[in-house]
Amino acid sequence: MAAVPPLPLRFVMSGTRVDDLPPTRGEVAIVGRSNVGKSSLINSLANRKNLAKVSKTPGRTQLLNLFELPDGTSVMDLPGYGFANAPAAVRAKWPEMIDGYLLGRANLHAVVALVDAEVGPTKNDQQTLAWLRSHELDVKVVATKHDKVKPSKRDQRRRDLAAGCLLDPKDVLWVSSAKNVNIDELRARITEWLAPVADWHPPAPTRKQRAEARAAASVEPPEPVDEYDDEDEWN
Repeated sequence: MAAVPPLPLRFVMSGTRVDDLPPTRGEVAIVGRSNVGKSSLINSLANRKNLAKVSKTPGRTQLLNLFELPDGTSVMDLPGYGFANAPAAVRAKWPEMIDGYLLGRANLHAVVALVDAEVGPTKNDQQTLAWLRSHELDVKVVATKHDKVKPSKRDQRRRDLAAGCLLDPKDVLWVSSAKNVNIDELRARITEWLAPVADWHPPAPTRKQRAEARAAASVEPPEPVDEYDDEDEWN
């Protein structure tokens, strides 16, 4: 397919509850286990190295991390499930935070579920897909780390991975952030899935929000913090 321009994503904020987040004209959420490579994928979509910082330690994404496009649509990076190097007290809050977001976010149009192509769908992946489907969320499965699967094994792995996700192989998009495989296709699909709500009107900012915006505009932007790290880990 023809080259698709990078998505001009910008990091907006991190939050612990869906109520913390600003409204959106349309949103796609990205979910996956904690070493599937979510941050690397987000960086590839935007063609930026440090938009979502990459960590070699799984589970560094511990909050709801919102990235916005110029048209008011957005992409959400959710904490990874499975093994995560985070305190037990933090991990204990994740189910309520993630479930609250997925079931309570207005204009959430699709959930992109990442599965490691090298490993295949784990029990956690299958449980997550079952939960998403049980709540009638629009799930799109994307297999990451295409480059890690030997060419001679790819056809069989495609069939096995799709079967483990209860899908036909053609319904799973294989990508590689490292080798830029199908990143253009995923950009195009995300743009289609976002489908901005035409009659959307954001609420007027409150007096406090206007004051905070003026204050923020009068100071130098801070250095990016390491709150929304994820992983290109263990590659």
